Amino acid sequence: MQKRYFKIIWLLVFLCGCRPSAPEEIPLPTRICIRTSHHGQPIPHATVWVKYRADSFPGYDQPASYFDASFETGADARGCIEPVPEGRHWLIAFGYDSLHYPNYVYGSMLVDVYLGIKPVIDTTLFVSE
Repeated sequence: MQKRYFKIIWLLVFLCGCRPSAPEEIPLPTRICIRTSHHGQPIPHATVWVKYRADSFPGYDQPASYFDASFETGADARGCIEPVPEGRHWLIAFGYDSLHYPNYVYGSMLVDVYLGIKPVIDTTLFVSE
């Protein structure tokens, strides 16, 4: 009888001790997706820098280390970043347009991401010379 209880206790200890640990943080279901465009044409492979919770425009001449995140648009000129923290964020995009001179284009956009209101942003970021 004691062996039986010992086996049951051992099994309970084993099952309780082998559970995966709880996640340290819960990922937010937030996302920013953009399409870069210049004169109505998509701008593929543009780099988009993100400054989280920014009160003022960061400018186009900041070093990469100033920004909190970055992503690149694909061949279809669309790109996404997820998850992003809640708040007001600046997006700064740099790209190349082979159809118009000057070829290097840039643009910016202020977006608000909030769980209860707008957890997902899907929009066009217009760039210019």
